[in-house]
This record gives sequence, C-alpha cells and structure tokens, in this order.
Amino acid sequence: MYTGNTVSYKAIMDKQLRDFGFDIDDESGLEWLAEFMAHTKVGVVMESKIAHLSVCDGRADLPFDLFKIVQTAKLEGIETIEQAECGEGTKSPMRWSTDNFHSEYHKDDRDYTTESADTYTVGQGFIFPSFSKGFLAVAYEAIPTDANGAPTIPADQSWLEAASHYIAFKEARKRWLRDALSDKKYATIERDKEWYFAQAVNTKFPQNVDQMESMKNATIRTIPDIQAHASFFANMQLPEKRNFRGTNTSSTVPETTTQSNSNIA
Repeated sequence: MYTGNTVSYKAIMDKQLRDFGFDIDDESGLEWLAEFMAHTKVGVVMESKIAHLSVCDGRADLPFDLFKIVQTAKLEGIETIEQAECGEGTKSPMRWSTDNFHSEYHKDDRDYTTESADTYTVGQGFIFPSFSKGFLAVAYEAIPTDANGAPTIPADQSWLEAASHYIAFKEARKRWLRDALSDKKYATIERDKEWYFAQAVNTKFPQNVDQMESMKNATIRTIPDIQAHASFFANMQLPEKRNFRGTNTSSTVPETTTQSNSNIA
C-alpha cells in the first residue's frame, strides 16, 4: 500500500549497483527513471498540485512537471499571481473545448452549450483558454520530484524493486545488443523486470479506509449529482442523506433493536 513516502533516485541507483553491478551515469539513470514513472501511469503515486498561471495572448505556460490535468478553473477578482496564491479571488470551473476554432475562441464569448462560457485546450507546452488575458488555476498530477527536480520513487519495496530492475534492464539491453551480455543473463533480467513492474503497477488500491469511505459515498448515490463539476466535485465524499416516509404518522423511520450477547442462550 502506498503511504505517501518517497525516496530519491539516488537510492534506486545505489540499489541497482548493489543488485546488478552496472555502472550507469546519472544522466541515463534519471532519463530511464522518468520513463519508468511515465510507463507505470499509476495516479496514486503522483503528487496533487495546484498551479496558478498567467494568461497572455490567449495562452499560458504549462507546469514543467505536469503529468495529467485533473481540472482547470478561471480565476477572477485578482490582478496578480501573488493574490491567487494568497487565496484571493474566485474560481469558476472550465470545460474541455469541442470547438474546432478554439485557438481564436477568446475573440468570441458565445457558447451555447452550457452556462459556463470558458473552455481550454493544451498543446505545444501551453494551455490555451478561451480568453486572451487573465489567470488560471490548474489542478494536476505531477511526477514526484526532490528539491533538485529529480524524480522520486514511492518508498515501497515493490516500487523499489521495479525501478531498479527497469534501469538495469535498459542497461542490460544496451550491452546485449553489443554482444557484451549473454542471452541467458539478458533474459533473466528482462523476466524479473516484467515481474516487479507488474507488481508495482498493480498496487492501485485506496490508501486507507478513509479513502475507501469517500469513494463509496461518491459512488453509491440514489440521485446522481449531475452538477458536481460546477463545484469542483467538492463534498462528493459526504454520504447522501436519505429521508424515508413511514407507513404511519407515529414513526418516519423503522426502529432498530439490538440484542445483547447476555440475552442469547
């Protein structure tokens, strides 16, 4: 189970050196570790972040550590990014654009499909909102990094094994292609890599019973909340309140009685 703790890539490199003895430079190791994190695509190990972006000429730079955008909001009532970071202004949800002429959409405020007139798309390292100037708040999943910007790995044994085996496999493949490693050794490293890789990816479970309870409450609903997007899906973890009419006026909810163990023969 993922606990939220992570370890530096150096710990992965050290483990690879101990287990396989491959002398791999940091540049290659970091590149392969980033590939490993991208291949796994397990959202539970990504960091949840919020970036405040300044829009100019209909676009804003995307965060450098972006993995996947979760939701985007338009910020209003502020004039600087600092105000947004201090909690000022208001947020209104945006939608993904379906307009084929979205790149010029900020010139026209009309949108006949919803009450929200703000949309966005992404590409070329930028996010393109439907307005030419203003501010955005982007909730997104990011690859965990340390203070130096190097990727980190969940401090779980399955992830440590998978990451070290993946890096070793990439180096082993290079040597195998140069006939510097036997087929048998390469096949062994590849087999173990697949085993630990699958083990790490399959740890997509809720972190604890609190998360499981929130997931249950968000899923089991008599009346679906079709307007949840307008409130950024806030309070979806709260249980639905159900009011039942009784068969008579004396009681609206059937009473439940509990028998103690002392009364059981």
